[in-house]
Amino acid sequence: MLRVEPRPDPGASPIEARYVRSFLVLRAAIGALGVALPVVLVLVDKLAFHGTPFPRNSLSAYYYSGMREWFVGTLAATGAFLVGYKVSERNLDNALSGVAGTAAALIALFPTGRPSPGPPLTPLQDLLGETAVKIVHFSASGIFIGALGVLCVCFGIREGRRPRRPGTRPPEFWRLYHFACASAIGLAIVWIVATWIFGGPRWSLLLGEWVSAWAFGFSWLLKGLEIDTLLGRQAGAG
Repeated sequence: MLRVEPRPDPGASPIEARYVRSFLVLRAAIGALGVALPVVLVLVDKLAFHGTPFPRNSLSAYYYSGMREWFVGTLAATGAFLVGYKVSERNLDNALSGVAGTAAALIALFPTGRPSPGPPLTPLQDLLGETAVKIVHFSASGIFIGALGVLCVCFGIREGRRPRRPGTRPPEFWRLYHFACASAIGLAIVWIVATWIFGGPRWSLLLGEWVSAWAFGFSWLLKGLEIDTLLGRQAGAG
């Protein structure tokens, strides 16, 4: 289910290696978006739009700010990539990616509840009811974060099985790295649930979502930055 496919040799299979490089660039770009999302939302909302409160209660709350387009656009791009990620394969990675991508699209399309006092209802909230839209949003958010955490575990298992390549970090490092990212997401989920049940600071949900976004982003960013493949050379060459 988590087979490890060898990377094509750029010298022997230049066409295949070219497509792999394009895929890695996209994967790194999605990771970079995940890392940038919370920082850009929080800082630009404050500096450019003088948003209040600072920070807002959650990343989703920035839907009702001057950063709405960035929030929706980032999630839409992430969702589209995840749905298409390994879509031709039939494995656990593909299933989890499809689930996470669909959830990301639902988060963008179904906004969280409005702040109080808040703006007018969106057309979708007016049609379905604000509570129903909020339930879809929160359900999709939980599925999205959970699926990303399991994907990081899959990355750790898969990367740990790869043969060691000269001039690169050992597979054991990448196994621990991706497991650490998955653990960070798991701890963030525990934090969100605990503070929801027992109470916590106003920004507790924002913190949990921020940690999850960074764990996901750094996992995918470094997974995509396979320098030897991106540069079109064999590991350890020149």
